[in-house]
Amino acid sequence: MKERRLLKFPSDTKLRDKFFAKADKGHPARANLYMMMWLIKKLTKPGETILDPTSGIGTLLYATITGRNVINIELEKHFCDVQRLTWAFINMNHKPTGTFTLLEGDARRFLPVQADHCIFSPPYGVNISRGGKEIAAMAAEAGTFVGEYGQDKAQLSNLSYFNLTLAMREIFKGIFLSLPSKGFLSVITKDSVDTKNASFRGYGGRVPYTADTIKICHDVGFDFYELWAREAKPSLRLQVAWSQNPGIPHITTEDIIIVRKP
Repeated sequence: MKERRLLKFPSDTKLRDKFFAKADKGHPARANLYMMMWLIKKLTKPGETILDPTSGIGTLLYATITGRNVINIELEKHFCDVQRLTWAFINMNHKPTGTFTLLEGDARRFLPVQADHCIFSPPYGVNISRGGKEIAAMAAEAGTFVGEYGQDKAQLSNLSYFNLTLAMREIFKGIFLSLPSKGFLSVITKDSVDTKNASFRGYGGRVPYTADTIKICHDVGFDFYELWAREAKPSLRLQVAWSQNPGIPHITTEDIIIVRKP
């Protein structure tokens, strides 16, 4: 896999309180807002439109404050409701200079959607991290198991890893068709833990979601641009869990894949 450059961002808890409605704290895998700010500034310009096809509670909404237009797609109604609350909060407190569009439903039904760039974090397969309650709890603290996004029939996180990657290939193809030449796609992802089923691929319990995502992006037509890793410091409790359970992979970073349409 490509060499990664390491980034360090502080906790965004207090910063989120400034820009987001309190209801946004219910999402199991929120993107770090400092990281999102960095990507918005690095890859986009004011006046451009950014797409997020699996937007969750809508961290990308911050971009409207910086003059970017945002198109979010979200499957789960409860997360769409949170995004509407946050949009109202932003309008009341920050006077956004960009526009916001929310499309509620399966991204595969909407794509392609015309946009200049795409920044998003794909869903993680819930059952790729299941290895019993104890392992699932430790993986959750490591950030490798995000709990449950929802129970909609089209919820990709409820699929097996194989079917998840097939569905994501369809979404990445839709993103490719959505963007113009030289449009950036940034995918925020990380490897996951599967102590039961990943060994057949030779990764010893580590599911290579990042490597598989890079391959899918290449297959649908994107050119590789950059690969970064965000440091996610493990808690003392997790470090103890690792010492007591040496078979659990040590995943301490989140990956930021940046590709570009030729």
